[in-house]
Amino acid sequence: MGKGMLKTEYLIVGSSHAGLAAADEIRMNDDAGSLAMVTMEDLLPYSPTVLPYIISGKVSVPQIYLRDAEYFRTQRIDFVKGKAVTRVDPETRAVMLSDGSRISYEKLLVATGAEPTVPRVENLVKVPFLKLRTMADALHHLDVIPKARSAIVMGTGLVGMHAAEN
Repeated sequence: MGKGMLKTEYLIVGSSHAGLAAADEIRMNDDAGSLAMVTMEDLLPYSPTVLPYIISGKVSVPQIYLRDAEYFRTQRIDFVKGKAVTRVDPETRAVMLSDGSRISYEKLLVATGAEPTVPRVENLVKVPFLKLRTMADALHHLDVIPKARSAIVMGTGLVGMHAAEN
């Protein structure tokens, strides 16, 4: 996309389940409107809930994708990967991306999911700990976990439960 300006009627920031469900719904109701989806990761959409299975080796990276490139082509979705939204300007209806490019929109949906919350535990910052939110996190875990002798999983959401299981 370079440093130009993409213009779109619908802009979805985030490409997990919520963003994809929104794209499907938009296409069911508006087959002609321009649609773009932005993700900070340089990957096709995947579910973060399967990241613990990457760490355990139960699944490989190609098995986790929720949609393939053909989906974006047939649904006429400009899929912008590897660029984070760094600023939203509601007055001009535009977002700035991490590479300096901009996307103008008529309607914006932010569907980026949650950021793991590090609990307020005394001295936690003095202990090596990992978060699990992105594929980069999971791949880092693959390097670190074999060297660990024990672990504590903090968090009882789907990712935390799957991490404990695996």
